[in-house]
Amino acid sequence: MKGIKNFVFDLDGTLIFEGKPLTSALSDTLIELEAAGINTYFATARPLRDTLPVLPKHFWDHTLIGCNGAMISKAQQVTNANAFNKAQIVQLLEWLDREGIAYLYDGHYDYAISDKPHEFHQWVAKLGTPPTCNASLREQQVIKLLVLEGSRYKEIKAYCEQHFDKFSFYHHSGTDCFDIVTEQSNKLSALQLLQLDLSSTMCFGNDHNDVAMLNAAKKAVVVGRGISLTRPHTLVCKNTIHTHLQTLLETKRAS
Repeated sequence: MKGIKNFVFDLDGTLIFEGKPLTSALSDTLIELEAAGINTYFATARPLRDTLPVLPKHFWDHTLIGCNGAMISKAQQVTNANAFNKAQIVQLLEWLDREGIAYLYDGHYDYAISDKPHEFHQWVAKLGTPPTCNASLREQQVIKLLVLEGSRYKEIKAYCEQHFDKFSFYHHSGTDCFDIVTEQSNKLSALQLLQLDLSSTMCFGNDHNDVAMLNAAKKAVVVGRGISLTRPHTLVCKNTIHTHLQTLLETKRAS
């Protein structure tokens, strides 16, 4: 813990599980870590809209990195977003519609869903925000596209490479879906944009979209066995992440 001032946490699969809100035990420990001098950041694939419902209000005004790094918010407002080229994303959405592929895409706050239904549409709506008009939202800035049929990945990626600028693709371990964002969007680039000193930062993650920031951090903590790092790191699991944070808190208090 010597020299560590910042903690950056992924959410799903790292601090929260099965889409459930952050537990009070973990929340209390994070708040205690802040009182001990740690700055807390969250970096997630979720947009701001879907991040706030799983975090206690204490953290709502924190700096939140969303959409795999394509979105940054502060005080519950989006402050930076890497949007797709409008003509390109509209063309891609129209192609997905013709091919009958289910999706969900995010603007700065609102989201829209495909005509083809998918159970994930209902899961997102249960967080409190209904989808907006698909035709209207695609005329605004689109930040992230979630494709809900992972089996179509190769053909979708080939279509994008043939027709558009380079995009970044992020698969979610244990699910049949993947995100598409602009090429420069990742959690590490968002941390760099925030000018966070990675030499005094510990990052926590569990999935492929966390690898870049885990490799760049002073210290890395991997939750579960979904990824493997070649650099030195600490491996914990769902059942031991809280104990590990408590140990870090005790070490911080003793330093």
